[in-house]
Amino acid sequence: MKITIDEIAGLAGVSKTTVSRVLNNKPDVNPETRKNILDLIAQYDFTPNALAKAISLQKSHSIGLLIPHEADYIFSNPFYVEVMRGVSTEVDKLGYFLFICYTHDQNYLDIYKQKRVDGFIILSPGSFHKNIIDSLFNLDIPFVSTSRIHDEREMVSVDVDNFQGATLAMQHLLGLGHTRIGFIGKPSLVSSLDRLNGYKAALQSQGIPLDDALIRIASNASILAGSAVTSEMLDLPNPPTAFLLVNDMLAIGAIHAAQDHGLSVPEDVSVVGFDDIPLAESVNPPLTTVRQPAFEKGARSARILVQYLEKKKKPRSQTLAVELVIRSSTARLKEKVA
Repeated sequence: MKITIDEIAGLAGVSKTTVSRVLNNKPDVNPETRKNILDLIAQYDFTPNALAKAISLQKSHSIGLLIPHEADYIFSNPFYVEVMRGVSTEVDKLGYFLFICYTHDQNYLDIYKQKRVDGFIILSPGSFHKNIIDSLFNLDIPFVSTSRIHDEREMVSVDVDNFQGATLAMQHLLGLGHTRIGFIGKPSLVSSLDRLNGYKAALQSQGIPLDDALIRIASNASILAGSAVTSEMLDLPNPPTAFLLVNDMLAIGAIHAAQDHGLSVPEDVSVVGFDDIPLAESVNPPLTTVRQPAFEKGARSARILVQYLEKKKKPRSQTLAVELVIRSSTARLKEKVA
């Protein structure tokens, strides 16, 4: 039968408060009394109720990873898996527990009110998740986001310079002689919009007119979606000779679509992705992509949140660097034979 804290106190001949002070390593307990209580705890294998302790201390030592997307969408994308690996590794290293929470029916708010978590890391919210952000702000819940949202200046986030990443990719393609470059983005994500702006700015810097037919939005971030949209664009009367896609899953789909059209990548069509997921290096041909530090994005988010929880210092948003990784999916534009 499980022993209670009251029973430990009775056996030790002390108050429940004194046992609690020993459990929480508080000072002002007689060394002999402390030893007696610790011996009893060991003898009876006493484990305090974590939830009751959290309510008492107003702290659970747990972090909630708040996922505002469908599980299939997140866990099938290696980029998000890597961000979560960064969160999990850092949370464990800092001595906290990690809870995975979803946003259905706002039950994450109840989890916080019950003191089961001390704060949240919200995984890549989009503009359509503003109601979630508002609900966290309304209850003054500590949280850090792994992406930015427009018009949320008070929200603390860890993100990359998406505009710069797209600019690097476009400079590479333009330098190879490509001027008809297709852009495929994702709906409602600030990162996608920033990458689109980088795409447009790079064309403008070279005096290349913007062609709206070369800008498309995929229904989701999957390989199949990338293949479908790329296939549509390759059927245009004057199709692109190169593509910039806002993530590697879409870019791998673009490679498949080009090959299904009987085209060679990169001899006929060049493809650039974004993220540098592990699969990018092993796809055929290996994918040129913009690398963003997914693991560090997750780890940094966890570190910022825990520092805030423990030191009560107001955290600040951080922007991580990106780099272009050139592989075999891009090549110089072939000159047309007259």
